[in-house]
Amino acid sequence: MKVIAIKGSPRRNGDSNTLIDEILRGAKEAGHTVTEYFLQEMNLKGCQACYTCKQPGTSGCDCVIRDDLKPYWAQLHEADALVLGAPIYAGSICGPMISYMNRHYCLLDKAWTVRVKPGIRVIGVFTQGQSDPNAYLDRIDWFLGDFERRNMIVRDKIVKTGREPVKNDTALMRRAYEDGLHLAD
Repeated sequence: MKVIAIKGSPRRNGDSNTLIDEILRGAKEAGHTVTEYFLQEMNLKGCQACYTCKQPGTSGCDCVIRDDLKPYWAQLHEADALVLGAPIYAGSICGPMISYMNRHYCLLDKAWTVRVKPGIRVIGVFTQGQSDPNAYLDRIDWFLGDFERRNMIVRDKIVKTGREPVKNDTALMRRAYEDGLHLAD
């Protein structure tokens, strides 16, 4: 399987990235190939609403914005799984991840037909200081719903709560590892 991981936390060793690393560790042990993107170090622009992807004669046109996501589009068409992770800041998914998500507008043609293979498995990883795991669930579901509307399948939604480092939560770390190990199941 081909797995793409999008790390949305600005902190390389933050909790969401740590959980993603565990998922990827399991995926690699299962023999999957992994490509990682760390948004904090990328030149990433938001959707410009240029509608080039919707113009006649552009069937199959991925986003035309020239930034560091350019190689991602070809990889996405070949991917079997997508691992997405981000912290919750100011009550919602952090800004770079929202920009990344919005760029998937290009995967809908003018007739709103999805242009990516169906069934890409998605694992969402979200971290928040709030101790109530349901506090921001509506925002997490909204975010993941955009990928579901592109015929992807959410396999798991991991929500890490509180301020204790995730490395101290052996059950959550094990769950992440198992998610990666069993991506193909």
